[in-house]
Amino acid sequence: MRKAVGHLPHVASYFDDILIHSASWEDHLLDLEATLQALRQHNLTGKPSKIFVGYTSIEFLGHIVEGRVVRPDETKIEKILNIQPCTTKQEVQSISGLLNFYRRFIPNFSDIARPLTDLTRKKSPKKVVWSARCQHSLDTLKKTLTSKPVLQLPDLSNTFFVQSDASNKAIGAALLQQHGETLLPCYYASRKLLDREIKYPIIEKECLAVVFALYTFSKYLLMRPFILMVDHKPLSFLRTRKTKNSRLMRWALSLQQFSFRAYCDTHQMH
Repeated sequence: MRKAVGHLPHVASYFDDILIHSASWEDHLLDLEATLQALRQHNLTGKPSKIFVGYTSIEFLGHIVEGRVVRPDETKIEKILNIQPCTTKQEVQSISGLLNFYRRFIPNFSDIARPLTDLTRKKSPKKVVWSARCQHSLDTLKKTLTSKPVLQLPDLSNTFFVQSDASNKAIGAALLQQHGETLLPCYYASRKLLDREIKYPIIEKECLAVVFALYTFSKYLLMRPFILMVDHKPLSFLRTRKTKNSRLMRWALSLQQFSFRAYCDTHQMH
């Protein structure tokens, strides 16, 4: 499918699912015609009962896409709300997969979900003890997803803002853009720290969070200026510290390929 329609700028495809997005009704008709011609050239057809034309809001791959806004499919959120405490590792892995699908909507997902993901480690027992921390983690994730989280589709003509954050055992990042006077999220990303990274001093964890943020969102940030909203300490540490630490030197060099203006931000991620 990607071979057939991948060259069309107005088409997003995933296996045999296609989404055609257009700026106007007139453009939509032209885009639809171009897509059908591309499919015909590759001897591909669509089932009429599964073709929806002219919708301003549509479900696509577990998400509701409406204009430049993306939000989770409410039917999938309903399944998450029905999750009960787990008794086995397999059950935890199952719910973790469902929650992980919407991690891009949740700031600091890895840190919040850590009590759950810790139960799925390779050496953890098959029978799990569902602690108060596990329940709090699940309740927090449910609350976040039921607060109708919304992400904005990235606008390449608009300036990007990047935030990063570090805790004792996880790092997180946010990609945002300004709409009016408000910064709105396009994407959240996070990951747990490796065992060796947990031992880093907090300033190095903050540096790692900056590098993680820029590389995670690099397809939006490379070759264009953006604003990095971060406490000045990690940047100053990377830019001015003279060290023989190869890790810090590598991080400092990795920032040089990005063109950004730093803005001191002592608040948590949006």
